[in-house]
Amino acid sequence: MLTSMTCRAFLALALAACGSGPAAHPAPAVQAAPPVVPVTEPVVAATDRVPFSSEERVAELAFLRDAIRDTYAHLEVKKQQWGVDLDALFARYEPRIRAAETWTRYEAAMVGFVSELHDAHVAWRRKRGASEAKRRIVRLGLDTKLAKGELIVSNVWKGSSAEAAGLAVGDRIVAIDDEPVDRRMAVLATVRSASRVEAAAYDFAEGWPVSRAAIDAPLRARQITRERAGAVVTVGVLPETTGRPGGEPPAIELEHDGPIAVLRVRSLEGPVKKLVETVGPLMEAIFAAPHGLVIDLRGNDGGFEDNARALAARLVAGDVTGGTTRVRLSQRAREAHRAWQALVEDPDRKGWSVSQPLTAHGVAAGRYPANIAVVIDAGCRSSCETLALLLREAGGRLIGERTGGASGAPITVVLPSSKATVTIPARAMYDPHGAPIEGFGVAPDDEIFDDRAAIAAGHDPAFDAAVAWACQRQASPCP
Repeated sequence: MLTSMTCRAFLALALAACGSGPAAHPAPAVQAAPPVVPVTEPVVAATDRVPFSSEERVAELAFLRDAIRDTYAHLEVKKQQWGVDLDALFARYEPRIRAAETWTRYEAAMVGFVSELHDAHVAWRRKRGASEAKRRIVRLGLDTKLAKGELIVSNVWKGSSAEAAGLAVGDRIVAIDDEPVDRRMAVLATVRSASRVEAAAYDFAEGWPVSRAAIDAPLRARQITRERAGAVVTVGVLPETTGRPGGEPPAIELEHDGPIAVLRVRSLEGPVKKLVETVGPLMEAIFAAPHGLVIDLRGNDGGFEDNARALAARLVAGDVTGGTTRVRLSQRAREAHRAWQALVEDPDRKGWSVSQPLTAHGVAAGRYPANIAVVIDAGCRSSCETLALLLREAGGRLIGERTGGASGAPITVVLPSSKATVTIPARAMYDPHGAPIEGFGVAPDDEIFDDRAAIAAGHDPAFDAAVAWACQRQASPCP
């Protein structure tokens, strides 16, 4: 199953590939003879044609523009950060929508429009028809990280094509299919869906080894250019349909680094009841031997805020408030969430609810008595950022890199003609000082970055710093 983060990476790559729009057909050279042969348009499969008119397509774009205008909670932030102007965007995309007679072009135009908001929560989705071409997920069998602007191999799957091609941990990827990585990164900085450049870069590093291919098409080797000890070599890596060896790790698990408990929280998806059932026994073990706790939130792209509150509540006895939220009180938003129907409008901020505290109600017998270190990065987003704020207020120290900067609670809008859906965040989140999380993220207390030498040696600087912090209240030093 694809994670939503990987889907965002696909989106970023697709936009990077088509950011400048389709190229115009060059004019034929003038010759005295022979006569000019007319250029014919390629035949489009009937299953790819959009079954509604250009006027209906434009009306759908206008419908989406208006829904964003009255419901989107981050429009002012996007205006300030990126100069977003909905009317100007509509004027720029209207000709593309009129000309988009195929689903391929229509999807590209609509995805491009919502991506101009620089917000991964604003997502356009359409269920593919039964007669449309099917696609499959293929993988190269390696993982990469961005370390100080360099794309570094952090893991090579055992038995994979990447291993067979000779790629190794610590290699620097300099080009993918003959396109320099630096160029791809430069494009992602301007054409992307993530709210921060660092978040877009994170998605690229995580997602480029995974791609989609037609289910009946033969797989072709991708050309990967790597640098190792100054030597640059290009190797062919054939994509595979097999998944990660051993499968994906669990959403939440408890490990130990010597006496230090390490709680890895990779996702906050799923029902609260399931999370509580999972976390309950783990917290009993954590409190039974309180020698220090590291909570690793890296790569957690969120889920449900109630899960963030429930997890934080199990580390404290009283209430902790990590920030505040406000809801954009459109009719759509009120209808989408029953709890929002009773929200009172702020008399000083028309169209918005009064500020709501972001609080976890503690259920532990007492506050965790040892140090808590929380490891974060640009992959921590949405309800993961909620959890980071709550854990800081519960006494945790945030270590690593600034979070992705994505505050959500999106509602789903169904478009009238295509029946595609668009998710639109209707709630904004703020830290305890009133600063918005969207577009800015949560800053760590100790900023620590990956570097190539550490990755090659199998070290994890942010995690090591977190363990060192968690050890500080030990009666005897940690080994």
